[in-house]
Amino acid sequence: MHMIFSDLSWSIRGTLGRKYLALAQQYDDVVNFTLGDPDIPTPEGICEAAIRCIRDHRTRYTASAGIPQLREAIAKDVYGVTGGVNLKAENVAITVGATEAIHLAFRMLLNPGDEVIIIGPTWAQCPNDVLLCGAKPIIADKFTSGFLPDLDYLRSLITDKTRIIVVNSPNNPTGTVYPPELLKGIAELASEKGLYVFSDEVYSALVYDKPFTSISAVFPLENMVIFNSFSKAFCMTGWRVGCVIGEAEFIKRLVKMQENVAVCASSISQWAALEAITHADQYYPPILEKFRARRKVLLDALEGIPHLKYAVPDATFYLFTDISETGLDSRAMCTALLEKEHVAITPGLSFGDAFDGYIRLAFTLEDDVIREGIGRIRHFMENLN
Repeated sequence: MHMIFSDLSWSIRGTLGRKYLALAQQYDDVVNFTLGDPDIPTPEGICEAAIRCIRDHRTRYTASAGIPQLREAIAKDVYGVTGGVNLKAENVAITVGATEAIHLAFRMLLNPGDEVIIIGPTWAQCPNDVLLCGAKPIIADKFTSGFLPDLDYLRSLITDKTRIIVVNSPNNPTGTVYPPELLKGIAELASEKGLYVFSDEVYSALVYDKPFTSISAVFPLENMVIFNSFSKAFCMTGWRVGCVIGEAEFIKRLVKMQENVAVCASSISQWAALEAITHADQYYPPILEKFRARRKVLLDALEGIPHLKYAVPDATFYLFTDISETGLDSRAMCTALLEKEHVAITPGLSFGDAFDGYIRLAFTLEDDVIREGIGRIRHFMENLN
């Protein structure tokens, strides 16, 4: 008998970034700008903490909410993860990356037929998680300048079915950091309409030019949820450890859901994360400076290439590039670059239908590899018919 899949499973699309990552594997000399997965090794002190954990046999299940020491360290705002909110450990749960945290949080608040406004561009998991709840994602894709959302347009999208507004600042894929006055406007709109705010702040530690402000500074914690992760700031993507921050009763109920989904985050990863956050000043500033230098390498290499337009990213390790002058959509551009130049990039369509005229490059590679990849893109653009 053939297995019959649920209607819900058919509604979920795989991400285009992962698709092009898989396609790139057929080339031995590919330059891979697709994933936000730094090639920088996890700092040695963090690895040593994990090894000590294993040798000390701290390898059993932890509490589903996470080890108390890590929850308390996050609550103390050790490296700016909470945006300055006055927290206790009961406001924090440790999850299997921020991805699980976001999924569980949507499950907590959404019923079938509800609507969620997601400020675009947005990575694919967010709307997919909404769909998994039987709800409807609405992408807010009109802007006042750059990629700063238009508040009047945001207001126009709100209906009696709207439950949540999702904010992602610093933004993946644009690297945009929302200014305090914009965050205040979003907060006021959410308060007026009685909506929850989800704030994805995974890149809050990777800000170059502007100070980061969390929307939690202007919006009450009882009506919002904050997500963060150790993946980017500490180059721990494979460790799968993140956190969710919210009102105590919300966290308590979310932990009950985690008990039935993943039980708990890896004990080893949690102790490694505790080392990372306890000595954050030692670990993440060199990583930030490494990416700042790589951003310059990328921008210098792109200088003068025809048909590409972009703004310098304020944060993250991404460059979101306008390719509309080429006459190609994002999938056609990515396919052509991969086949002709062996360069893998992520189509803008992956971040919303309105962004098919863009591509995303992740500068998570060594300087010489970045230069080589951009050199190939230059060759492609200069010979584009």
